[in-house]
Amino acid sequence: MKLILNADDFGLTESVNLAIADCFHAGMVKSTTVMMNQPAVEHAADLYRQGLISEVGLHFTVTAGKPISDPNLIPSLVDNDGEFFDKATLFNKQNVSSVEVGIELNAQYQAALNMGFNINHIDSHHFGGVYRALKQGFTQAVNKIGLPARRTDNIIQGQELLAVPTPDVFDMGFYAEGATIEHLKAMLLAYQDQKPSGTIELMCHPARRVTEELKALSSYTDSRVEEWRILTNLELSLWLQEQGIECVGFNTFHR
Repeated sequence: MKLILNADDFGLTESVNLAIADCFHAGMVKSTTVMMNQPAVEHAADLYRQGLISEVGLHFTVTAGKPISDPNLIPSLVDNDGEFFDKATLFNKQNVSSVEVGIELNAQYQAALNMGFNINHIDSHHFGGVYRALKQGFTQAVNKIGLPARRTDNIIQGQELLAVPTPDVFDMGFYAEGATIEHLKAMLLAYQDQKPSGTIELMCHPARRVTEELKALSSYTDSRVEEWRILTNLELSLWLQEQGIECVGFNTFHR
């Protein structure tokens, strides 16, 4: 079985970025996704240029911060101050424009390329590309770009219109109270029994420490440090090898 442990939120804070680099060094995390509109994206690009991060995808973000595109081009996604609506508001809006979702996704993708990232897949922050309000626009834009993507059937069933490669499974379980070694091992053993030849993706959100900046940007804090400890644990790495679980990134779809 192949396992993708994708580190979400690259570019959020320097503590997050450095923890992701630590996880790459430890060898279990081989894929991350970058948020192009967050404070530490330049720092993330520096780590990437140093060779500390080998595979980067785009973490399409429409529920935090300001857009990359002109707010006037995407009025259904932003408030009167030109900032993205919070996720509770956005995911329940009835008038989200699929065209505008595509405009912003393409703007973020181009910004990542312009910064020097060799983007190899696409997913979305807070599952912004998965909820009904945005799913059609996200799917259309991803199909046009043509890169592999995270599955889009974890919130609302069905991804038949998604025409790009995806893992066989995406599981949200390694998160919050599920972010323990015991739970991680149990999940992986169950999937290995169900899909011994499959590719399973789990998200992760490591951080070295909880900073004031991180607390201001995210409600998910302390568990990030626990994830970092788990994903740099040599014993876990050896256990994965013993179980025949191969850690890979999204480049596995480009071979």
